[in-house]
Amino acid sequence: MIRERITIQDYERISRENEYYLWHFVRKSNTGPVMIYSYFEEEEPFKGHQLKGILDKIHIPYFESYLEDSFDFLIDLGISAKLLWQPEVKEFNTIILAFNKRRKVTSTFEGYCMCMEGVLDMIYLLNPQYILNAKFD
Repeated sequence: MIRERITIQDYERISRENEYYLWHFVRKSNTGPVMIYSYFEEEEPFKGHQLKGILDKIHIPYFESYLEDSFDFLIDLGISAKLLWQPEVKEFNTIILAFNKRRKVTSTFEGYCMCMEGVLDMIYLLNPQYILNAKFD
């Protein structure tokens, strides 16, 4: 089960090594509201750790980078700068992207909510076998 913090310099490697994967771009600080926290955070306040709870059962490769360090990369992938940056609060919006090798399939900005249901739907779109083979209690 792959869970790794990476930088955009790792893109070539992860796209060669993984047919399907999720890439979560998180803020360096959790100062504003966040719907889905970093997999590597201890726990979401008041909720437990929803992302960790799901990804510990679904064995899709998961990577994480800081959005602030990846802004140009995301723009080059076709993500709108207006969706990534909230000027009124001077804060970045977090985003999860679903990939098939080097091809971005979808993201939480493209019809999927930044919520656990949206993440599950994106995984199912990539390859339903991840959901069908999951070990849910």
